[in-house]
Amino acid sequence: MHLKRLVSLYLAASVALFADTQSSNLLSSLKKEILSIEKQENKKNSDILKFDWIEPIIATFSHSKSEQYEPAKTTDTLLVSLNQPIFKSGGIYYAIKYSQTNREFLKLLTRAKEQNMIKSAIASLISLKKIDLQIKRQRYLIENAKIDILRKKELYFSGYLDSSFLDSAILNKNSLELALLDMESSKSDIAKSFKDLTQNEPSKVSLPRFEMVDLSSFLKKNIDIKSSLANTVRNRYLKKMTISNYFPTISFNASYSSSKTDNGSVIAHNNYKQYGLSISMPLFDINRGKNIELKRLALLKSKLEADDKKNEERNLFEGVVKKIQIYKKKIALAKDNKKLYSSLLEHTRELYKAGEKTIYDVDTLKNSFEAASLEAKIYDLDIQLQLLEIYAKMDGFDGDS
Repeated sequence: MHLKRLVSLYLAASVALFADTQSSNLLSSLKKEILSIEKQENKKNSDILKFDWIEPIIATFSHSKSEQYEPAKTTDTLLVSLNQPIFKSGGIYYAIKYSQTNREFLKLLTRAKEQNMIKSAIASLISLKKIDLQIKRQRYLIENAKIDILRKKELYFSGYLDSSFLDSAILNKNSLELALLDMESSKSDIAKSFKDLTQNEPSKVSLPRFEMVDLSSFLKKNIDIKSSLANTVRNRYLKKMTISNYFPTISFNASYSSSKTDNGSVIAHNNYKQYGLSISMPLFDINRGKNIELKRLALLKSKLEADDKKNEERNLFEGVVKKIQIYKKKIALAKDNKKLYSSLLEHTRELYKAGEKTIYDVDTLKNSFEAASLEAKIYDLDIQLQLLEIYAKMDGFDGDS
């Protein structure tokens, strides 16, 4: 078996396995119950469509009294009737097929809704982890800003610097601290978004690790593309159903009548059965052409939408790939910066021991090294967010199908 095929099978299994775990653990019980009811509604609606061509058996009871003659006459009548089409020029078959394709279409829509919920929950988890790293990094930058103020304060009081340099350093620190407050506020918003979807604590949920998939696998398993194609099939059968309504229909007719007449002196009973076949066909319907044309246009539109959706999803995939490539370059730069700061820090510590550098120099480089160490991790989480965009579109991500 080729390596590419092995990778595809592994990724498909990973999506399904991850989905089985996440759908049961991530979403709140209320969210899962709502989705469960929606699935039941879809099934019932499709069942109704499947048997909608079967006519009901009608029972009618009437009671009448006539005082035209003496004594008065009363009549009780029970009529049970059935008028059931047994051939509709293919309409019955198309109605059953339409109900089946409609069920699949609705199933995909509900599944996509569930996957979007799971995606939002995971995106919140990744974003929480990312903003924690950003906050940690920001604090290192603030520490450096504070050191810069101490240095410039000493130089200012010694007469080596103008006050504008000290003022600039203070403004820089304030700007960094305000940005930190904004990050903490964003963290609260992200945590709220997560709690809207799940009853779990973020710290108790383990993050998945996504790997890149190939374009063909993505398009093949793409749930939005599957929904568009299912809608096209559904509209095809709906068009055939509409056309069949204007062709001959053969129906089986049956009835049973039981009546009792009481004129005061004689009680008469009359029971009989009646059955047979009838054929019907609309000879003229002013909206016939319009109705058929509407269904033809709906089918054509759904075909074009399916093709358009393929293009959109292909563009989405290509956009994600390009963004990931950029983040990988940023990771490489961050790692280079980390190595550079590590080398500078080591050398500066030696100079500090020799009395040629101050503790400010050591602490500044140490904070810069720690900040650079966090950058690569932050960009890696950005990559995971991009990959999530792909995984959440792949059928099976919800694990409940």
